[in-house]
Order: sequence, then C-alpha cells, then structure tokens
Amino acid sequence: MGMNKTLLSLIAASVISAACSSSVLANESQEYHDADPRNSNFRAAVFASDAGELKLLAGGGASGLTSDISQTIGFAEYYTQSNNARIRAAHFDRFGGAYMDLYRLDDAAGMYTAGYMLPLESDDGTLFFPSLNYTYIDFKTADLSELANSAIAGSPLGGLSVTKNDIQQTLQGNDAHLGSVNLYAVHPWNETHFSVFNVNLGSSYSGVDMQVANIMWVQGIKTHVADKTINIMLEVKYDAMKIQTDKNTNLSSDGEERSEEVTVSVGVDYRF
Repeated sequence: MGMNKTLLSLIAASVISAACSSSVLANESQEYHDADPRNSNFRAAVFASDAGELKLLAGGGASGLTSDISQTIGFAEYYTQSNNARIRAAHFDRFGGAYMDLYRLDDAAGMYTAGYMLPLESDDGTLFFPSLNYTYIDFKTADLSELANSAIAGSPLGGLSVTKNDIQQTLQGNDAHLGSVNLYAVHPWNETHFSVFNVNLGSSYSGVDMQVANIMWVQGIKTHVADKTINIMLEVKYDAMKIQTDKNTNLSSDGEERSEEVTVSVGVDYRF
C-alpha cells in the first residue's frame, strides 16, 4: 500500500535524526526514568478517562538476567467499561529492546504485536525509542455479528439479520497482517516534571485492508509519599482506524469504515 513507503520513510528519518545527535544507551550504572520503557521497578496505576472508564495497570520486572545492563519488564492493563485487556513484555540489552504486546479488544478482535526498539538519548536529555513492529489482528466475526444484531434490534433495520459470513464478506477477510512504525519519546523538564509523546502508524499488507494511527501526549508530575514515588499524569490520546470494505454488501454503502476517538485521562502511577 502507499502508506507503507511513507511509514518506512518516517521511521528511517526518526532513527537517522536521533542517531546523528544521540548515543545508544549502554551504561551499566544507568538509572531509568519512571517513563522510560526499560524501567523494571514494580508499579501499580489507575487512570480515569473523560468517559468514566478506569484503566488498571500493574507490573514490574527484573534487571541483570542476561547481562549487567539488561532489563526485563512485563505488565498488564484492564479497562473496566470496554473489558479490553492488554499484556506487554519486553527485554532490553545492548542490542536494544525486543517486545511483545497482546491486546484483546472486547469481543471484536485480538491483536498480537512483536517489535524491535532502539533506545537513544539526545544531548538535552530527551529519550527516543523508535521501533518497527509486526501486528496480526484476528477479527472475531461471530462476535461481531452478534454485536451488529444487538445494535440494529431496536432500529428500523430490526428485521435484518447479520451473519458471521456477512461480516467476513464486508471486511473482505477475517484477519490482517500489519507493519507499523512507532516513536516513543520522553523529555524530563526537571526532577519533577516530564512529558511523553508517542505516535504509531500502521498499514496492512495482507488480509483486511486497513490503516491505523495512534497519538498520545502525557504530562507528568513526580512526587514522593514517604519513601515511595508517585507520578500524577494527564494523558491525551487520539486513535483512528480506517477499513476498506466491500461496498456491495448490505453492511457497507461507501466501501470504507472509519473510527476516530479522543480520550483524556488523569492517572496516578505508584512505584514500589
């Protein structure tokens, strides 16, 4: 697809730009910022969105499993209203970071991502983590048909029955293979304030024809209670998805389905 070349150009530019003014982090005495994805300290967090949904997060890890600088991290997320759930695991060493991300989107789909991340640091202390990723999405067509039937039950289309095959025909498949690029950056303003920026762009190269975009901005304040660290954070997220559909079916009239959402959340992240 046309977007794939654009994505590769973006990640190449990000890596080259960061590498020209940065160095790969490989310091044995490195202490990691709380927003650094290599930080293996145990944590528990709760975020409340503007829609009233809670995101619960917990995890941690260990250092020194494969070398003096290695960091192994894992954590899980759960969303109380949508019932979405996510498990992430990563291992960082001198080669950079390899990670896996398992994401269940309610009963609609399962997402399975593997990627490689290159940690970089600029002269002003900003941390950059560009990555290349592969994602497999498994659409739960039977569950999607049930959701569609529930949605139209009380509408003028109440007589319409949507089957699993209808969903698969509309999507022109039941799974997708995506390539994506991601840039995660952390900028500590001082000892107590920091900002996080993340952008992810993906496009399918096989299966369901789709593109995704996710942008996140976090503003954090670090404080201490007794001898424990607490981060208070404001998070703004933009998520967009576009799926090319079969316009000859009853479920699609223009051959394209779009989804866009902006979420604002306030959270507290407790570090053990």
